[in-house]
Amino acid sequence: METWRFVAAVTMILTMGLIGVALATNFRGVTEWHMRRSMATASVLRRVPPWRWLPDAQHDKRLARFVLLERAIGVIFAAASVMFLSVLVHGVLSGEPMPSSK
Repeated sequence: METWRFVAAVTMILTMGLIGVALATNFRGVTEWHMRRSMATASVLRRVPPWRWLPDAQHDKRLARFVLLERAIGVIFAAASVMFLSVLVHGVLSGEPMPSSK
């Protein structure tokens, strides 16, 4: 197995795993902080046509829904990192080289 591919795979697994766990568990409020920043940035882009009305959902309810969605995305990231880890361990133990695009 080429060394740079192994290092890249380990780096990707660690990054996805740490981000996924931090989002899924709302570690130190990182998920809520990220959603507040995202909603503040996206509020400039939100335009409502004159024939529609603003949704009745309050800001806190929308924030809670988006935090829940981002926590679910964090769970998906954490699960994907576990899958990548199992593939990497299988490749190392079996001695098969990682497939290349050549």
